[in-house]
Amino acid sequence: MRLELRREIFRWAANQIKPEFRPATWDGFWLTAVENQDPETVAARLGISPGALYTARSRIMRRLKEKVAEFEVEDSDE
Repeated sequence: MRLELRREIFRWAANQIKPEFRPATWDGFWLTAVENQDPETVAARLGISPGALYTARSRIMRRLKEKVAEFEVEDSDE
């Protein structure tokens, strides 16, 4: 049950922040971090450098953590 709750929170947070990023940036994150595809292959497919992909992934992960923290604070206030 706890794992499913964590997944739901992740999905919620991802949907909340997705509009903040360009589609290619989001796709690079999703394909590598969620679908576990090879970063080198994904970067080549998106026409960006692997370094740019890692930087974008890091920014999105940081933003996801912030959004999850917001959820947890709101949840604890209730």
